[in-house]
Amino acid sequence: MRVAVVGAGASGLTATKCCLDEGLEPTCFEQSQDIGGVWRYTEHIEPGRPSLYASVISNTSKEMSAYSDFPYPEDFPVFLPNARLLDYLRLYAKHFSLREHIKFGTTVVRIRKRPDFATTGQWDVVTEADGKQTSQVFDAVMVCCGNFSEPSLPLHCFPGIERFQGQYFHSRQYKHPDVFQGKRVLVVGMGNSGVDIAVEASRVAAKVTICTNRGAWMLSRVFDHGYPWDMVHNTRLMSLMRNNLPRPLSWALVNYKVNQRFNHENYGLQPERSCLVREPILNDDLPSYILTGRITIKPGVKEFKDNSVVFHNYPEEEPVDIIVFCTGYNFSFPFLEEAVVKVENKHASLYQYVFPTQLQKPTLAIIGLIKTLGAIMPVAEMQARWVTRVFKGLCQLPPQSVMEKEVNEKKKNQIRRFGLSFDEVLKAEWLPYLDTIASFIGAKPSVMDLLFRDPWLALTIFFGPCTPYQYRLGGPGHWEGARQAILTQWDRILKPTKTRVPASSSSLCPSLLTVVGFLLLLAALVFGFWRMALCRQKQTAVSLFPFFACPVVCTPACCLLPDSMVRSVAVIGAGAAGLASIKCCLDEGLEPTCFERSEDIGGIWRYTDSTDGRRVSVYRSVISNTSKEMSCFSDFPFPEDFPSYLPHSLLLEYFRMYAWHFNLLQHIHFKTTVLSVRKHSDFTTSGQWEVVTETNGIQESHIFDAVMVCTGHYQKPNLPLASFPGINTCFKGQYLHSCEYKDVEAFRGKRVLVVGAGNTGGDLSVELSRVAAKVFLSTRSSTWVLSRLSDHGFPWDMTNTTRFNHFLEWLLPAALTKRIKFRKFNSRFNHTNYGLASTKSSNFKIIINEELPFCLLSGTIVLKPKVKEFTESSAVFEDGTTAENIDVVLFATGYIFSFPFLEESVRSLFDDNCSLYKRIFPPQLEKPTLAIIGLVQLTGSVMVGAEIQARWVTGIFAGGRQVKELGAWEWGKLFCLRCCWRPLVSLFFSGWNKLPPTTKMMADVSQKKPLVKRNPAEKENLKMSFISYTDEIASCAGIKPSMLKLLLTDPRLALAIFFGPCSPYQYRLVGRGKWSGARDAILTQWQRTLKPLKTWVVDDSSDGWSWMCLLALPVALTAGFLLSKYPRPGWSPWAGPQL
Repeated sequence: MRVAVVGAGASGLTATKCCLDEGLEPTCFEQSQDIGGVWRYTEHIEPGRPSLYASVISNTSKEMSAYSDFPYPEDFPVFLPNARLLDYLRLYAKHFSLREHIKFGTTVVRIRKRPDFATTGQWDVVTEADGKQTSQVFDAVMVCCGNFSEPSLPLHCFPGIERFQGQYFHSRQYKHPDVFQGKRVLVVGMGNSGVDIAVEASRVAAKVTICTNRGAWMLSRVFDHGYPWDMVHNTRLMSLMRNNLPRPLSWALVNYKVNQRFNHENYGLQPERSCLVREPILNDDLPSYILTGRITIKPGVKEFKDNSVVFHNYPEEEPVDIIVFCTGYNFSFPFLEEAVVKVENKHASLYQYVFPTQLQKPTLAIIGLIKTLGAIMPVAEMQARWVTRVFKGLCQLPPQSVMEKEVNEKKKNQIRRFGLSFDEVLKAEWLPYLDTIASFIGAKPSVMDLLFRDPWLALTIFFGPCTPYQYRLGGPGHWEGARQAILTQWDRILKPTKTRVPASSSSLCPSLLTVVGFLLLLAALVFGFWRMALCRQKQTAVSLFPFFACPVVCTPACCLLPDSMVRSVAVIGAGAAGLASIKCCLDEGLEPTCFERSEDIGGIWRYTDSTDGRRVSVYRSVISNTSKEMSCFSDFPFPEDFPSYLPHSLLLEYFRMYAWHFNLLQHIHFKTTVLSVRKHSDFTTSGQWEVVTETNGIQESHIFDAVMVCTGHYQKPNLPLASFPGINTCFKGQYLHSCEYKDVEAFRGKRVLVVGAGNTGGDLSVELSRVAAKVFLSTRSSTWVLSRLSDHGFPWDMTNTTRFNHFLEWLLPAALTKRIKFRKFNSRFNHTNYGLASTKSSNFKIIINEELPFCLLSGTIVLKPKVKEFTESSAVFEDGTTAENIDVVLFATGYIFSFPFLEESVRSLFDDNCSLYKRIFPPQLEKPTLAIIGLVQLTGSVMVGAEIQARWVTGIFAGGRQVKELGAWEWGKLFCLRCCWRPLVSLFFSGWNKLPPTTKMMADVSQKKPLVKRNPAEKENLKMSFISYTDEIASCAGIKPSMLKLLLTDPRLALAIFFGPCSPYQYRLVGRGKWSGARDAILTQWQRTLKPLKTWVVDDSSDGWSWMCLLALPVALTAGFLLSKYPRPGWSPWAGPQL
């Protein structure tokens, strides 16, 4: 029996193979010169065949999209770039010898019934190759040309498009994002292609907007604990629940689950009618791109104008340069007669989406014309297995009337479930559909039978992912390797990500906390009260003399005595810390003079294309890791329309607004370099400094009463070449530090090794993976990767950096809190499976990057351990593996801070910031008139820390007092003074301007200095808890809010402060610098966070039903339990459909 197969894509290859399995004679016609169909990428668009863009990665994992008797190689990534998927198809064709049955460069012109079709079922197939047409007779035809060849471009639905003067095209024509460079882009449509293109465009375009009429549910390929979404979603247990629970209840649970990652309503993505089944959009980047303002969501287009667009319910016009219509595809079969397959309203009457219902003989089948919520390749294969047995007469179809009735009923059900829009009529549930077709040929596995014969396999099949190998356990086409393939499917998933084994501690009882965790939790309360009692025993003068209500801890034997006053202050650097320092000086009535060696403010956040050896700037794509509400200056919130996470350009704009608002620019001397800062000759009495500067080659000397150094710690690149043998002597490629990196273009097509998995190393690896041939990321320590998006899509620091969480960390034992944190980190993806970190690791760091997990899962980045040595073109790692043909090594190894302008006698007083009192003051100085601002890395925003430092420092400068020792007699006199001169002593003990004696400062520094490690990292020394540090400095400055007092006077505010994010406005509620708008800023911080997201509001009438269904869940579960325990007569729980 001769069978014509039209198309040699994924469906055509499996159709050819299934024909061979059944002893048929297939001839496959492919109009191009190679196999692969839509997965074969070409730079040019070929008429009549699918076209994809260069960056396409599969939306389904390799184990769920494999052919049922041919697993992917275990070293293939979990989600495959188009090139790797094409490699798999070539391996498949080679393994089963399919190429010899394919005629390349041959176009099918027409397919017609033979005159005797009613009796023979044969077809005349006319093909064309090299301009010559040939006619052949076939006994059956399998059409496998898919539905991605004819773009749907409904321009009539968009009024005004004919006068639009910009450029517009269909997504089929898209190849690379270069076309969007610097443009304002509108993407019409919100399918998988539309979102992919919008995300790519946003990396180079000036602005990107997605407009959608319906919204969409978003899923990440990286699902819970880092496993592929379809291996968690498409299981028999999940399918049983979805299809047996009441539909409103099941979809209420689904809605809750999809909103757990981020709230779709807040992001303007929630579907208009969420009760309908919508195909989820699979994209790992879109939520974070919306949160960072790189993509905006808008409703449908109302009309186009010459150079702009007007959206529904939005009166303002938005300028647009390029429009990309991601409006899907039409499907048609021009080579078939309309009487054979009639397409009407994008729907064809096909029984089980395969057989035309009106044919007298079932000898023509359409393969792959279906949209399932899962991988298409196993579905096409199952269809082909069924079709070939129908062709041979081994399986029979129902009568024509029955098939037509079933098709019509299914169409009505789909309109009710999916809605009638675009290609919803092609959609079907993945697992039920596969089971239905498998049952036709006897290949559906019986879980009940397997439970008695092979319990382990049965449990794996029922609770684990429904991989295609299940349909090779029995029936026709039985494969001996199916059982082993099922039991080892997770091994093949984890193999490509485990390229590095994270170091672990040598603990002999790793599960000890799990066993006794409950007991420790109870003991924590006792422990907390014990610590509080211990603190009371160490009470200071505040507790001994409660009438001196100082908010700062000081010993009973110390007090404030007047000293020299400070007026003029030199501020070195006009970055974030420098601007805050100028403003704080002005607030205290000081006279600041800021020296900035560049021509503008902004410091490291001022991006420049050039690499200036004297200053470090960010790379082009950098975005802040802390949200706007948690990183603003405490009395100057970000504008509410600014995104939550800011690109460097918007952050620099904020600095300019801050400088303009407080008139700071007049105090800044631009293009002025500080050459030296030395003690004045009478420093011991005056505390003054001599500052030498240079402007346009002219040197000047100035005398200042105090100096604030605000140059930060990104000053000198750390390039430890001595730790990498062979990099200088053997390696022939290029190497550079990350400070020299600006853009990706220099790395296009190269093999790159990034050394260091910090925030910069992670960002650069992700960015390079889009253009480089291969990217390796080497790290020596465990790395925990967090997303900017926390639960329900809120910024991570606004949900994690709270006083409530801080209190729990203080209360619970450190080992327990560490374990809780690691468990939370692993809930997004298991770091051990990815080779990033282990819960047993004692040395680790935390970075912010939401794209890195998917890059590791898709194989675009390969994680490696520490580099052992370099050869001429390779890198050898500590685990013995080698990365060959390395072109570029990029060292993301951090920075070394230094202050070359300080005289040696001062510079030698502190070797790192841990030698500074409160990370600010050199304690050995005779006068505290030198402060280092911003030289601290916190678990939150350094801008907030720098501002609080500056407020305390300027308060000390302005007060000019220093703590000196007093005896008991002096304390007695002060007690009497307070009774007689209460106002005077209250002012004397204002709690604002005090430093302890040098000896006490040195003792404090020694106590808090960390133990010396063998290879201490600079950043480990700098890292500190955000709330602990800011509260400590705020207490010194007298600006820390009192929770107990607020609870009595303003309970709403107190609860917002304790349970909500610890935003910087809290430090403007009391004390010097109190801001009247602080309370309102705290209570409205969530509104400002959500404002830039809510660019489209959806009215979803199904929300009430969702909550009612969730409330009905306990009732449904109870009813199910009672029915199972007390069955009705004549009814058995085993009487349902076979699993």
